[in-house]
Amino acid sequence: MNAKTAVITGAGQGTGRAIALRFARAGIHCLLVGRTESKLKGVMEEIAALGGAASVYALDVTDDAAVADFGGALGEQTIDMLVNCAGDWLIALMENTNNEQLDHILRVNLRAPYILTRTLLPNLRRSDNASIINIGSLVTAISAPTVSAYTAAKVGLKGMTASLAAELKPERIRVVMISPGPADTPMRAAASPDIDKSVLVKPETIADMVFTVASLPRGITTSDFVLYSMAWE
Repeated sequence: MNAKTAVITGAGQGTGRAIALRFARAGIHCLLVGRTESKLKGVMEEIAALGGAASVYALDVTDDAAVADFGGALGEQTIDMLVNCAGDWLIALMENTNNEQLDHILRVNLRAPYILTRTLLPNLRRSDNASIINIGSLVTAISAPTVSAYTAAKVGLKGMTASLAAELKPERIRVVMISPGPADTPMRAAASPDIDKSVLVKPETIADMVFTVASLPRGITTSDFVLYSMAWE
């Protein structure tokens, strides 16, 4: 998979960072996308220490104009992998979730991957083995209370992934969603500061699965799947 290029959103920390480092170890040039430039530059420095290459694009994936500018900056560059990893979390009863919170969760977790994927489709079509990998959540497979907005967004992402996979099947562009259970990331720590980390999935494990899917031969894909710790209840 040498001389390949990957766009990874949410690359400044957590699972996105782990995916970027995993790709970089395989010689893949990583385009790091996220809101906080300092975090992205930190990951870029980690990649450089591994002997890899990365570029930083600090932008908010919910900003349509910024996403359009990003696509314009790439021009006709070939993109081999797009990993939509940026996301946000909300734990709240439906009755306590206001419209602004709902809109934010839907924009980050569903609308942003849609818009970015649509923007980069011309670049992905230039690849001889393109992958679009969306990071979902265990909530697409189980029902949990107090996450109705987040669940709505991730279930929507699952449906979008399946539909796009069918659309792009004739072009042999794989589109897959990997849905981890609770992971040991800063987002999880902020949402559940007292959680037992022994029941969490390591971001590096998720990154390994993303890399495995992106490494499949052209014309080969897999169904969407969940990935979770057997200690989780």
